[in-house]
Amino acid sequence: MKGTKDGLLIIFPDNLAWNDLLKQLGEILDKDKSFWVGASTSVDLGHHKLDDTQITRLNEMLIKRYHLLLDAVYCRDEQTRASAERTGLKVGKTHPGSPRASVEHLGDIVQNSNVSMGNAIYLKQTIRSGQTVRFDGNVIIYGDTNPGSEIIASGDIVVIGSLRGIAHAGAKGDESCQITATNLRPTQLRIASYIGMSDDSQTTKSEITEYACITDGKIYIGNVRNKR
Repeated sequence: MKGTKDGLLIIFPDNLAWNDLLKQLGEILDKDKSFWVGASTSVDLGHHKLDDTQITRLNEMLIKRYHLLLDAVYCRDEQTRASAERTGLKVGKTHPGSPRASVEHLGDIVQNSNVSMGNAIYLKQTIRSGQTVRFDGNVIIYGDTNPGSEIIASGDIVVIGSLRGIAHAGAKGDESCQITATNLRPTQLRIASYIGMSDDSQTTKSEITEYACITDGKIYIGNVRNKR
């Protein structure tokens, strides 16, 4: 399951039966329940014709079973659109990042205006306070992450700029993951289940790119010139 800077975008292919899609979605989400908890979620239903009961069932499945926050529904069928509107959901025709032409199965969930490359997502922007980037893979950000922001990745995190919010690499438990930034001043660092706090005495911008990794059972921070 992959995500965007705004949360999850789940795309339902038109060529599969609705009940089969729900079953496949459940199987995918069951693998990483804790990783997606609380994520803002949009669904692109394509041309599927759904009634009020089916829309409600999908919404309840995401909220009650997986604790996902259904934010918007995108669809091209008028009946489905009307059903979604009656349930009080935000409705649109096409998600701006929906690559429907290239989607062949439910696992192909990406993208927005940024670039997704294999198992990494590249974001050229500032991540502001209150924003969360959550991605199943490596996250590369060309820009700053402000205090109050949060980056969660199952892989590595690289910030070409100032990292001043919360960063959680190896969110699925991979202790070999690292966090790297040209100015590493986080509110909190997490790698797998390990947590490290920022050094409040460091107030000036670093001249050397730094990285964080797990060493001897704790989070170690060093500069890349002397990387272990």
